[in-house]
Amino acid sequence: MTIEQIIAKQEIRELVDEFSILADNRDAKGQGPLFTEDAVLEFQMGPEGEVHEIPGRDAIVAAFERTVGEASTAKAVYHANGQLAVELADDLKSATGTNYCMATLVNDENGQDVITTNYVRYADQYVKVAGRWYIKRRRTCFLISEKRPFNA
Repeated sequence: MTIEQIIAKQEIRELVDEFSILADNRDAKGQGPLFTEDAVLEFQMGPEGEVHEIPGRDAIVAAFERTVGEASTAKAVYHANGQLAVELADDLKSATGTNYCMATLVNDENGQDVITTNYVRYADQYVKVAGRWYIKRRRTCFLISEKRPFNA
């Protein structure tokens, strides 16, 4: 592996981690610049679930705002990223990646705090533009979701 490949993989890891940190800080608007203008967010419940698409950076930010942002019912958000496998294109200008994440949210549901833990697999496409990596496409597959009352 060349030094350029190592650097590219590290930069992509930092992009993935920044996405999660911004979610934990409930900064949906901050997540927007991590995506290309024409990015597509896909999500599905379970590996066999129907895939839903959200096209475009603005629509993606609006979706994040509703789930983790200030406009959401989320009281707390916590992401723990796990393994990340990145496959770089030969020209080091695009890549694909698979990332595993445990995403936990505490929401108010009918006056009661409920904790939802999602075990997620992200399948990403990345592009490098003007020296910076961006998410071009992200498929969020909720492999397992658990809900329970939260006793803080």
